[in-house]
Amino acid sequence: MSLFDPRPKDRLEDFFDRERELDEFRRSISSSPLTLVLGLRRYGKTSLILTGLNEFKVRYVYLDCKALPTGMISIGDFMQLFVEALNTFTRRYSGLRSRILRLLDSIEGISVSGFTVTINLRRFKPQNLFELLGRLNDMGEEVVLIIDEAQELRRLARYRADYILAYIYDNLRNIRLVVSGSQVGLLYRLLRIGDPEAPLYGRAYSEVRLGKLSIEKSREFLELGYQQHGIKPSRETIEYIISLVDGVIGWLAYIGFKTIQKKRVDNKVVDEVVREAYKLVLQELKHFLQLRPLAKERYQAILKIVALLGNATWTNIYNYIQAQLGKVPKPTFNSLLKNLVDAGFIEKKEDKYTITDPILRKALLEAPIR
Repeated sequence: MSLFDPRPKDRLEDFFDRERELDEFRRSISSSPLTLVLGLRRYGKTSLILTGLNEFKVRYVYLDCKALPTGMISIGDFMQLFVEALNTFTRRYSGLRSRILRLLDSIEGISVSGFTVTINLRRFKPQNLFELLGRLNDMGEEVVLIIDEAQELRRLARYRADYILAYIYDNLRNIRLVVSGSQVGLLYRLLRIGDPEAPLYGRAYSEVRLGKLSIEKSREFLELGYQQHGIKPSRETIEYIISLVDGVIGWLAYIGFKTIQKKRVDNKVVDEVVREAYKLVLQELKHFLQLRPLAKERYQAILKIVALLGNATWTNIYNYIQAQLGKVPKPTFNSLLKNLVDAGFIEKKEDKYTITDPILRKALLEAPIR
């Protein structure tokens, strides 16, 4: 695997930099029942988690909540994801396979055929989820349960994910939780951090936060990545890529991978690749807007003015919204703004709002969402 491979890294030799964050992660999973891994999209959270767990030789079950259906999700959707993760777990740790399959086989709605776990959603009852988790705990081996992009569980109908996490935290000593999210505000809402009425309130937890690469580290990443493919782009093109992506390692890898595929690395090809990337960021934004159809126009207008100004004040944005769409009550406007911040599309620094993702900003300016 090269540095530019678009898949999450899971080996130290393929993982770039982040020694401090890896050390924080190692200390956290060895001492804390709950670790939050936080960072915006394409900051390398999944790579950090998987590389760290493999490097430290820790057994883990990995749930990728991005794989859940769009719209509201059922407990059955979540269980299907969990069962698929357990099948991957039993394949990865073949020495534990017989023990874990034997423990799971007697749970109502769960069947074991050969080495494969399946679920019958008609027979499976929601309370059986806690039995399944208990059986995983009863295996007698420490296991890390990773819930990646956990803010997606806010869409879980009729059940609260924070109660499930609190149950694991309080009762299952052999299971440690790693919860990651790129929409940090929404993840905090899910966990209800700071809410005295929340089931996780007062529980100790650790945070590992990922940020952008420095200009120097971005340059080093690109030069090493291209070197792995026997290519030495011009200094001008390297600096041009750095100027476009503002230290977001996922975009550095994406541009590197795509330009290698195109067998040419110059500013013109980089521009082509960036335009291809617009589809990715606009699709992510569409997913957010589809869940909020009544406020779609208002969200789009906020994003447009923030993208245009680069650094926009509250007053800039509010006046623009009023001019474009008519009167919007200030409490409603503040709620819209907070939702975009919590979802990671914009951020507030020193009373100014900016688009967090440099590629999204370019997309909003050049290829606005329809």
